[in-house]
Order: sequence, then C-alpha cells, then structure tokens
Amino acid sequence: MSHGLRQALVALLTVGAVVLGPGAPAEAATTWSFSDGFETTASLWYDDGDGPQDCPRYRTCNPAEVVDDADQAYRGSGYASILNNSGYGANWLSLGRQVRLTAGAAQCTMGAWINVDYARSTPVTMNLEVIRVDGWTYETLKTFQLTDLSQVGTWHRYSTGAWTPGTRDVVVRFVLVGQEFGVVGIHVDDVGITCKVI
Repeated sequence: MSHGLRQALVALLTVGAVVLGPGAPAEAATTWSFSDGFETTASLWYDDGDGPQDCPRYRTCNPAEVVDDADQAYRGSGYASILNNSGYGANWLSLGRQVRLTAGAAQCTMGAWINVDYARSTPVTMNLEVIRVDGWTYETLKTFQLTDLSQVGTWHRYSTGAWTPGTRDVVVRFVLVGQEFGVVGIHVDDVGITCKVI
C-alpha cells in the first residue's frame, strides 16, 4: 500500500471515529421472571367465589384448589384445579396469589398453561387477571372463551399480553365463569410472569 493511500485511509478512519464518537456503552437487555408450578406453593394460593345457596355447609360444591397428581399436571406433579359445578351462568370461581414484582419492572406479561378439563357445552369463559393489591384495581385483564369442544382435555398456553406495572405488589388470579346448568372445570399449571427491567 502506498504511503499516500495509507495516509488517506488513516484520515478516513479518524474522521469516522470523530463523527461516530466512542458510542454508548453496550447494555444487555435485563429481564426478571417469576414462576409457580404449584409443587411447593399450595399454601400461597386462595380461592374466591360462591356456590349455589343450597350447597351443604360441610362440603365444597365448587372446589378451587391445588392438586398433587403428576398424571394430570402439565409438568411436574402440582397444578391448580377450578371446578364450577354450580349450574348458574352468573357464578364465578377464582384462584389467586400475591406476587411482588421486581423494582424497575417496565413491561410485564403473565401467562400459564391451561387445560379445560371438562365441559359439556361451549363457550367456556375464563379470565387471566393481574390486580393491584393497593386499591384492588386491574393492572390487566384478559378474557378467553373456548368454543371448540374438541380442545377439551388438552393443554394450551394463555397470556395476558404486555402491561406496564403501576405497582410492585399484585395478585395473579385465574377466574372460571359458570355455565347455565352445566359443569366446567379447568386445570392451571406453570404460571409465569416475565418483566423487562430498567
């Protein structure tokens, strides 16, 4: 390479370095995640909702509970079961737990694997909810309706989509809405929250 060409190349690289500057430092995207497969957390989950008025006091007509049965779980041995057998379309049952999001969470999604375990008719209506502990208002709410009975008994991934957290302390909740004179049940497993952190 000639001396003149070498000087021109050095000058070009110098101008490029001055124009571009040293650049911003490279930063890897930071994420935080929470997961609950129900294996060791049964005591953290609680149910809410009502059964029919004639339901005997000594038994639960509409159980919402954590079950230990590897044959029925999506993965592992634990899963949540919500069974709504009230026979009243306005009835709903839920199972939820409190979660503390990481500081600096800027955008989050919540999802779970859900199996509509039993249904004689459609639609089966269920909600995935994230609720602020302070004030008990929704951070996000996503309603799903299963309309294909051929999907009953199979696991599918459902998600709220992204939301921007307004608080760190939230309740994640799964709601099953009753059917008129019908029985519906869902299994929930591998609940997860993923957040971008700034």
